[in-house]
Amino acid sequence: MTAFLLACTLNGIVTGGIYFQDVNVCIQYRDKLNNQSYMKDDKPQVYECMCKLVPFVDTEKVKVY
Repeated sequence: MTAFLLACTLNGIVTGGIYFQDVNVCIQYRDKLNNQSYMKDDKPQVYECMCKLVPFVDTEKVKVY
């Protein structure tokens, strides 16, 4: 199955991802989560997300929403 991966990083470090069947749903989540920030030890922590096409996902091993 082809899916879209919502991949998110916190200051460049991968924090997780979730798979979607529909690119529009992936983009909606990306838009809500992307560029959120908070301060930790007087340094900004920036959360960045992107949607990426994944040509094959084994749905027996990975949940696709």
